[in-house]
Amino acid sequence: MIKISIPDEELELNKMTKKNSEMLYFQVVERIREWIMKGYLKEGDILPSERELAQMLNVSRMPVSQALKILEFLGAIQYVRGKGVIVKKIDINYLLSNIGFLLFDPENSLHDLFEARDAIEIKAVQLAVQNRTKKDMDIMEDAIMEMERNIIMKKDVGNASIRFHSAIIAASGNDIIIKINEILMEPLKYSRKLSLKEILQQNTALSYHKELFQAIKEQDVEKATLAMHEHLCDLHNAIKE
Repeated sequence: MIKISIPDEELELNKMTKKNSEMLYFQVVERIREWIMKGYLKEGDILPSERELAQMLNVSRMPVSQALKILEFLGAIQYVRGKGVIVKKIDINYLLSNIGFLLFDPENSLHDLFEARDAIEIKAVQLAVQNRTKKDMDIMEDAIMEMERNIIMKKDVGNASIRFHSAIIAASGNDIIIKINEILMEPLKYSRKLSLKEILQQNTALSYHKELFQAIKEQDVEKATLAMHEHLCDLHNAIKE
């Protein structure tokens, strides 16, 4: 393995600010991008493992894993079986111009996130109506039941909500939509923390989930489309208020 040498001052992340505490993966992507631009990482170099990168940056593996998914999507790195994660030959101008699409500033980008969700998830639910399988429906139903239990027990409902929406996206059968959902997972988790804080909003979201489930089950594309749009608008309004 080619060892990379990164100066200590290039490793520290700003983990203490309120703005970035939820979004460390944002900083990890930026830091690796800077390493590439400054020549610390070159084409053909093999990155340290997720565990080693996490230790180097003094973070958990989760933000490192998310950052690597984004960089792979951008074409900056590539997983090679038997070798690891390799830095690819990339057009730096392309990387600089497109990286902003995948980085999320929680203070300024929630509106953009919901606009993107409206476009992506409405198309996903339309495809899910056509392509859903029994397994897809079982996962959606299980997520609804989990959300219902958690509301009653006053537990967090965010993960159940993510499971439900991800099941719809998986049922779409569209690999690009599925990949985009994976890349946006951290911003989606953050937005749910804000939109599903109140018990009233949790019950409203649960009602929409049940309506979406029934529309997909009945293969009613118009009903599913309208329910998804209204659901996302309701969540967006909850955050704005």
